[in-house]
Amino acid sequence: MRAFSALEDGVELPFIFIIPKDREGVVSNQDWDNIGQRRTDSGSYTFNNVLVKKDEILGPPNSPDSAFSTFLAIIAQLTKTNVFLGITKGAFAAAREYTKTTTKPWITSGVDSATQDPYILHHYGDFWVEIQAAIALADQAAEKLQAAWEKDAELTYQERGEVAIAVFAARGLASRVGIDITNRIFEVTGTRATATKYGFDRYWRDLRTFTLHDPVDYKLRAIGDWVLNDQLPVITQYS
Repeated sequence: MRAFSALEDGVELPFIFIIPKDREGVVSNQDWDNIGQRRTDSGSYTFNNVLVKKDEILGPPNSPDSAFSTFLAIIAQLTKTNVFLGITKGAFAAAREYTKTTTKPWITSGVDSATQDPYILHHYGDFWVEIQAAIALADQAAEKLQAAWEKDAELTYQERGEVAIAVFAARGLASRVGIDITNRIFEVTGTRATATKYGFDRYWRDLRTFTLHDPVDYKLRAIGDWVLNDQLPVITQYS
């Protein structure tokens, strides 16, 4: 099965429909050839007189009288946040193992092991603090999200918006920390770690591509509008 969305003229939010992947008239153009993980695929499709049955249409993702019916977008944002953190933690763990077993100390460091190099120690300390902060903020957002989820249909738009802000904050920090660390791991692994056989660049490539699908700048803008103007985030499929 494949899930698609389509905009109706004059309607801001899309309808969602799910159809069999072999439905006649649906053509995958296979035109996604970018850096990063394949699961970030954003290739295009062409539709030629595709039949969509009534019971295959899920309808728009929100209802004007139900904040809870729009909550999936917030869950998706926190899911992405934790994927970002997973990539970052993977990069940290891989770099740590390489540093402990392979990296050589710099010739003027005055130490015999890379694990005693003062600048390498400094970087790892910095990495650790950043990761712990990002994890803590994501966990805090998850607690708020769970509490909101348990309210079910009683969830108000105000409560939904406050959870969205918490999740946006976690996503913003996870994006920033992840891009920073997946790039800087080479400063603690050394030149030889850039060899293709190690593939350490995959962490940065995966995260760089994934974070661009949904610009974090708009999340930070929404947070700023809430901080200064008490405006809740506009409800969209990404917020």
